[in-house]
Amino acid sequence: MEKIAPLNSADVPKEFSIFKLHLSCFEKGWTGEKVTAETYRSSTGRIFSLIRHLDEMDKTTRTDLLIDDEASLEEIDGLLDELLSESNIGNLGWLYQVNLQSKNFDYVIKSIERRIGSKHKQNPEKFDHFMFLAPLSIQDKIAVPQGYILDPLSECHAEPISVQWAIDIDFGHAPHLTGFVLKNITERPCFGIFTTTASKELVAWLCFYSGGAAGMLHVREGHRGKGLARVLLRHTLEVVREVHGEECRVHACVKKDNTASFKLFKSEGWELQPVNYKKMFFCIPGKE
Repeated sequence: MEKIAPLNSADVPKEFSIFKLHLSCFEKGWTGEKVTAETYRSSTGRIFSLIRHLDEMDKTTRTDLLIDDEASLEEIDGLLDELLSESNIGNLGWLYQVNLQSKNFDYVIKSIERRIGSKHKQNPEKFDHFMFLAPLSIQDKIAVPQGYILDPLSECHAEPISVQWAIDIDFGHAPHLTGFVLKNITERPCFGIFTTTASKELVAWLCFYSGGAAGMLHVREGHRGKGLARVLLRHTLEVVREVHGEECRVHACVKKDNTASFKLFKSEGWELQPVNYKKMFFCIPGKE
């Protein structure tokens, strides 16, 4: 496995649009955090790329992988030998996250477990989501319903959004969720819908993650069925396309039991992908 110059987002084939947008976010400063990009080439010419996310101590806490589905298992092992060399394992944070959309996800995870000597932290099914890709066609703008206004989210909204998000993803209200939401609000396009009353109550919201995904979509009870989620989805998609181009397609991960979101994305022309997007969390031995 040969390490080569990192790919630019413009060089990533459009069929890898998810990774393409992630790289574009990195190039345009939308990641906000410490991030590095690396690219490798196998002896047969297969290209592999990865994006590392680092903490304040320069420990790797997350890796997003681009693996060619035509690559052999031997070639995948070659990439993992580079990714998880002895020195690299020593530089992992105590909680290490791997994101991947690949038909070989299960093989990759087992190979990582074998190398770092740790089983995944949570039930794999919990982070196995339906994957949708945004439509290629540009959709018409739709008006915000009467009695509501659309505005960017502010820092003060991070706490209430994180509380609701913890409930939505059944993750418990871990303190780090508020910080994660705050980083999204301050570093990338995140929008809310508010009532036009004097209190200007926040009743719906949508954030955009550094990896190129639309997420945290939520509409409070009493305000559902008015098309607010649709307004947020189209507006966010328009803003992202203006900066990153149409080939950098936004994606969304929908929990398998979230029928309302499933119907929304299908009705908006988002394409359900044959291979789900999965993530896995590992507690590194000796670092807990």
